[in-house]
Amino acid sequence: MKNTLATNYLRVTSALEINRANSGHTGTSLGASAIMFSMYKNAVVDNKNPNYINRDRIVFSAGHASALIYATLNLFGFNISTEDLKNFRQLGSITTGHPEVDVAPGVDVSTGPLGQGIANAVGFAIAEEYLRNKFKKGNLSPISHYTYCFTGDGCLMEGVAQEALSIAGNLKLNKLILLYDKNDITIEGGLDLANREDNKAKFEAMGWNVLQVRDGNSVSEIDAAIKTAKNSTKPTVIIINTKIGFGSDLEGSNKIHGKPLTNEQINVLRQNLNYFVPDFVVPQEVQNYMNSIFEEKTKVLKEQKDELEEYRKKFPKEFKEFCELDNNFNLDVSGFVKDEKLKNFDARSEGHKILNLIGGAIPNLIGGCGDVAPSTQAYFDNSPYYSYLDRTGKNIPYGIREHAMGAITNGITLHKGIRAFCSTFFCFANYLTPSIRMAALMKTPVLYLFTHDSLTVGEDGPTHQAVEQIATLRCMPNLYVFRPSGRNEILAAYQTYFKKSMPLSIILPRLVTDFVEDDFNEALNGAYYVSKTNKAIATIIATGSEVSLALKAQLQLKQKGINVNVVSMPCCELFDEQPKEYKNKIIDKTKPVFCIEASSDSTFYKYATSEETVLQLNSFGLSGKPEEVYANFGFTPENVVNKVETFLKHNK
Repeated sequence: MKNTLATNYLRVTSALEINRANSGHTGTSLGASAIMFSMYKNAVVDNKNPNYINRDRIVFSAGHASALIYATLNLFGFNISTEDLKNFRQLGSITTGHPEVDVAPGVDVSTGPLGQGIANAVGFAIAEEYLRNKFKKGNLSPISHYTYCFTGDGCLMEGVAQEALSIAGNLKLNKLILLYDKNDITIEGGLDLANREDNKAKFEAMGWNVLQVRDGNSVSEIDAAIKTAKNSTKPTVIIINTKIGFGSDLEGSNKIHGKPLTNEQINVLRQNLNYFVPDFVVPQEVQNYMNSIFEEKTKVLKEQKDELEEYRKKFPKEFKEFCELDNNFNLDVSGFVKDEKLKNFDARSEGHKILNLIGGAIPNLIGGCGDVAPSTQAYFDNSPYYSYLDRTGKNIPYGIREHAMGAITNGITLHKGIRAFCSTFFCFANYLTPSIRMAALMKTPVLYLFTHDSLTVGEDGPTHQAVEQIATLRCMPNLYVFRPSGRNEILAAYQTYFKKSMPLSIILPRLVTDFVEDDFNEALNGAYYVSKTNKAIATIIATGSEVSLALKAQLQLKQKGINVNVVSMPCCELFDEQPKEYKNKIIDKTKPVFCIEASSDSTFYKYATSEETVLQLNSFGLSGKPEEVYANFGFTPENVVNKVETFLKHNK
């Protein structure tokens, strides 16, 4: 009876939130209230300290059920008031349309795009296993939590979710519990309209433990399933049969998915549920029940804190290291700078060396590749792969699952205590774009290590020659995009990553290029003179591989009596943040400004004098030898010289 009254409070309150906003998703909020209540009832969370490091992580992959989420957080004592519920989906409210981390207390990750949350939850589970085993001494560890994920039919149809579920099964992440709200309805109609798969068999084939709850309104049955799941040696999915829009006059219909109920329909809901408590008021019987739940949670939290104190006393060194995990991310990388002249620049090799230097300085930096580690060279030399046999491995084997890799990396990083990177060929950044966008939206400091940029991929052809991807990344708010021309600019990218604590990508070429005397300190400004003359009559801006091309053109122009400055711009976003005086010094627009980059990005038109002074691409690439493809599109010193001479001749 207490469970029924509590879940009915959640149903009606959710419907009222959506009714007031005249916007929201009533269907799942009514159908899944027992799931949400049971999940929070069983989870180890601290409403007074929502960011407690050893709390159970709760991910709302089906984030459109946000009205239910906020009502549940309110009921479980988190700092979400009745007024916040009444201001659901209003400008400036913490009860946003979909859950947002660092906005509403108790929200561990921003969700909304279906399937992303499942992959985020896999990331949380990987982080928990890594930290728990890294610091484990006997039966004690400062980390020992579970990860819960609330999901629905829609999430499970997304490719990102299927990739992530496969990874979780392969890694045997047995502290991951997926609560599947199976109502067999999507926006357009019945689930069988688009999907007739046997999800139970599919989960089992991917290495998951599968439990079923036939009555989705039974909190006690869901409680029992969660208890069983905690004893599994595999990740567990609890398939819970529910009815969308339960209790409403549209119960079981796809029409209730995103439809606010009218006042009359809410009265029908109340009658069907036999629930007549005033709006937004918690029934006293439910409040008494919640008080007993809070008492139980307080006991569990005290037990955890007692264990942590025991760990501190027995293992003070490890405890100190654990407490200082997040302080490691203030690394000063200037000690890795080398002032040496090399014959050429092997970007991937230097990137590998630098990553290992950084990894040596920060033990809790982990990451992985989309099955291309030998090519991108983004891996740690002296560490095994992370697996169910060795949870302390720092190299994560994602396989060919780039979409999930990005979202999992978000989860790992959001866990705290760890920083994570992921890596693949730059042309496949498109597969990660939704996850990169979420990292940027959340300001989550994920590190993206891309290689094989632009035309110099060569023989693999236009499908593998990243032309437009850099434009996609540069247009995202909160994301720093580095295209270094040399070793010191790579280090500047890492320094920016640690200083800004924001998502950042480093993009390197496949080919060995000419050595450039790049400058670490200057590169921290985003752009700087890599070669300056006192009598310059123009400026050439270039990035990455094209910097050496610009320097060759500069030399040929000088032989013709034309002096130009060359600016390396490894990071446009960083340069744009600089004071106006600095920007005007580097880019003197009183003289012609030319820009060179082997991409189709329009960013450089804001720096260049005109369209005529921009050398870029307006097409995809071609298959052929790298040097020939590069030259075919005009990326030669001779063409740059001709472009400069022609413009100067006609624009004296």
